Amino acid sequence: MFDLILSLLAKFKLKKSAEKAGQASPYAAVKVWFDEDYAHVRWPEKEPQSVAWSELIGVAVETTDQGPFVEDVWWHLATKNGVVTYPSEATGAGELLRRLQEIPSLNNERLIQAMASTSNQMFLLWDHEGRHK
Repeated sequence: MFDLILSLLAKFKLKKSAEKAGQASPYAAVKVWFDEDYAHVRWPEKEPQSVAWSELIGVAVETTDQGPFVEDVWWHLATKNGVVTYPSEATGAGELLRRLQEIPSLNNERLIQAMASTSNQMFLLWDHEGRHK
């Protein structure tokens, strides 16, 4: 019984630590949003970056082995002219993810694999040439 209580307390402490780390995350200062024509990313003290939906040629998720208390999931939106990157802890990232999932043939199975990854990997979720399948 004592081991069970210690186990539950350890899980509670770990959860509380993770919640505090999430609240203190500097990456929440990064803002992402979208409209009908563009996805936008604004890092503090930088000019916003935008990707036109019509120019999007790829969506990838990069994972690292640095989590859970350091950002370990990065999103990359690619065009012919470059890549816009933002952290998964960015404000608005959940809403932007829902919009990205509206892209026909976005590979949600790879997204699930990426979210479970604890290593340094790149997951191609969608590209205009169909290599994500």
